[in-house]
Parts: sequence; structure tokens; C-alpha cells
Amino acid sequence: MSRVVYALLAKLLKVFYVNARIQGIQRALRDTNAVLVANHLGSFGPIALMSSLIHRLYPWVVHEVTSLQECAAYIQRDFVEKELKLRSFAGREVSRLIGRVCVHLMAYLQAIPVYGKSREIARTFAISLACLESRKPLLIFPENDESKQQPGLCRLNTGFIRLARWLYDSSRRVLTFYPVAVNRKVRAIRVGEPVRFNPDTPYREERRRIQEHLERSIAGMYRQLEEEQAARRRRPSRRPGGARRSRGRAA
Repeated sequence: MSRVVYALLAKLLKVFYVNARIQGIQRALRDTNAVLVANHLGSFGPIALMSSLIHRLYPWVVHEVTSLQECAAYIQRDFVEKELKLRSFAGREVSRLIGRVCVHLMAYLQAIPVYGKSREIARTFAISLACLESRKPLLIFPENDESKQQPGLCRLNTGFIRLARWLYDSSRRVLTFYPVAVNRKVRAIRVGEPVRFNPDTPYREERRRIQEHLERSIAGMYRQLEEEQAARRRRPSRRPGGARRSRGRAA
């Protein structure tokens, strides 16, 4: 897939599907030891971030979407039926079409396949560590299954935090994790205050500290984005010259 084709597709996604503004991303992109950790929100979170940050972040994705043999079935089960509500023949055909495009997109984005609990998960970490050692920032969506079903709740699987320990052991570089809140309702994304791995703290304690910071930050920013939009809507609009006319009547 050429860069021109991807750029066109990304623009179409932004106009018709995503159209989300990203706040505070530049600080994270300047960090050469960074992992961005975001909530999922179905397909919205990954599509919003990956279409906006082409070749600036290297995303973790479920391994099925990188395989022509497995992608169509996964897309049908996880996207076409769940979000598009298409079933039977129409659902299968749409899934096949999206699946072909998706696999090429993942290859173009240099997405990192995640193999879950299988033995092949070692490949995921090996590729990720190579990216980090080359100073390429990662994008990860580690919400657990319960959290994915409840917008505003953020509960993270913590296996990805091991990258910090391994990066420090291999290169003495300290990894920084940036929380990212994606809110589909207000079409906005916000990057929060980072948390740095402390190699001098026992790993279990450090993993819990990082997890709690990320969960608290993502959930807080998610609510804050909605509160800010509600405040803007409550703010009275001012007509040009309205104040002057009011003073004139009072006089």
C-alpha cells in the first residue's frame, strides 16, 4: 500500500468516522523512550490514533488483523457484527473486503502483532523491544475485557509494563508511559502526565504504581473531556454589540 493511498484512506476515516482532536500529543512524540497507553472504545480508539499518527507510533494489534488467513473472521466477529450490525451473507462479504484492506494497512503501519497468552507472545515483546531500542515509540491498548464494555472505566492488563524492565536491563534506558484518554462521545483524545519506570523499586511494586497511575489518569481525563464539553454548551452565547445595546436601554 502506497503512502498516498494510506493518506487518502486516513483522511476519509477522519471525515466520516473518527474526526477526533488530539490534545497534548507533541510532548509524547518528542520522547525517545515512550509507550502511549490508551483506552480502546471498540474500533474508535485504534482507528483515531493510528490514522492521525502515521509512522510516528508503532501500535500493538491483535495478531489476527495481520494475517490474511485469520483477519476476515476476526473482523466479522469483532467489528462487522458488533458495530456495523451486519450478519449472514452481507456481513461475510463486508468482512472479507475490510480484512484484505486491514492486513495491508497493518503491514504499512509496521504494526506489532500481539499473540495473547500463547507462547508466541515472546515475538511480540522481541519486536517491541527492538522498536524501543531504535527509539521508536509504541502505542498500546491494554484494557481488559470488562473495561472494554464500560466507557469511562479503565482497567488494564499489565503485561506490557515488563517492557520497561527489559529495556532498562538491555540498555539502561528508562521507559516513560503516557496515559491517553479516548472519548468517542465528545470526539476528543487527550494525552496526560507521564509516569517513568523506576528501576530501583521492586518490580511488583513498580508495576502496581504504573498501572494505578495510568488507570486513574485515563479515567479522569475521560470524564474531564465530557465535563469540559458540557461547560462549553452551558456558556451563554454573546451577540456582537449585545452589551452595548443593553447599556443603551438601561440609560
